[in-house]
Amino acid sequence: MSEMEESSAFKAEESSTQSSQFDPMAVHAGTGSTQSLEQIQESLDGGAYLTGEVPQQFNFDPQTLQPLNSEKLTGAVNFIERSLGDLTQRIEDEVAQVQQFQRKINLWEDRIEKNKLVIGKNQGKIKQNQIDLAYDKKNRDYWLGRAEEVMMDYQAASASNRETEWCWLIKKYCLKNANGTQIDPRHAAVEELCNGEANNLAGQYRTTSSKYDQSKKDRETENNRLIRENSTLLGTNEQLQGFIANTYQTEIEPLQDGILLLKEVSVKLKSLQSEGASGTYGELRAWAEQFLDEFLKSNPKVPQDFVTEFRRLSSISLPATNN
Repeated sequence: MSEMEESSAFKAEESSTQSSQFDPMAVHAGTGSTQSLEQIQESLDGGAYLTGEVPQQFNFDPQTLQPLNSEKLTGAVNFIERSLGDLTQRIEDEVAQVQQFQRKINLWEDRIEKNKLVIGKNQGKIKQNQIDLAYDKKNRDYWLGRAEEVMMDYQAASASNRETEWCWLIKKYCLKNANGTQIDPRHAAVEELCNGEANNLAGQYRTTSSKYDQSKKDRETENNRLIRENSTLLGTNEQLQGFIANTYQTEIEPLQDGILLLKEVSVKLKSLQSEGASGTYGELRAWAEQFLDEFLKSNPKVPQDFVTEFRRLSSISLPATNN
């Protein structure tokens, strides 16, 4: 065979071989359809996947391999039982944390109530002091007036310097000599004797008046002290009430929202558990995504770690950098 004949035979054989190979874009005779690239890709992956599922190597988070939507929750590893166990422990821990904050609040509330009792007691004392102050003032003024009256009467008798006037003064105030006998209005030194006794009597009245005046001042001082004490206690109560409100808003309420979120996923898992072997990851995820979306809009205070835990228990985790 010549070289030209050998070359022709080789080309004919090569053409025949190429025509027999599979062409992915070839049109099948009699059907007019073209085999899709998706079908080819499925054949390359080794099998078809259910709707909403992708091969694990195409998951968006390369650090996590999640079960497929079609997989059962009660497979080789019972996901529901394990998750319920984790949930129970987590909820108990968070409830204990809430109780710890509540105990602190209870101490603050007890302190507030004790302060209120002291404030009430002080207010009662202030009120009584106000009543007594009025009497102290009246008594002070009364005895001070008596002292002034004695001296005015003495001056009137001295100005008259008549026996009848000295008799009137002596009997009105029962003025006596040093030995205890009544002063004689006819005594040559009646003016000096009456002057001494009138001053002594006025002095006693002034002393009594001073005692009431001092009592008045003491009550006023005590009232001012009690008012300052009540003001301090009221300020302390306001501060404690602020602590309580802040603890509820920033600590307890977010934890309560988080506990509620965990309890909801617990209820859902128990519901799927009651269905037996029919519950799937896809069903759990479909519920969790919608529920979490609505829950976060209604409860914006829920801490992020509770949301992350919810996603983990619902098998809808985010990339590691977002958790």
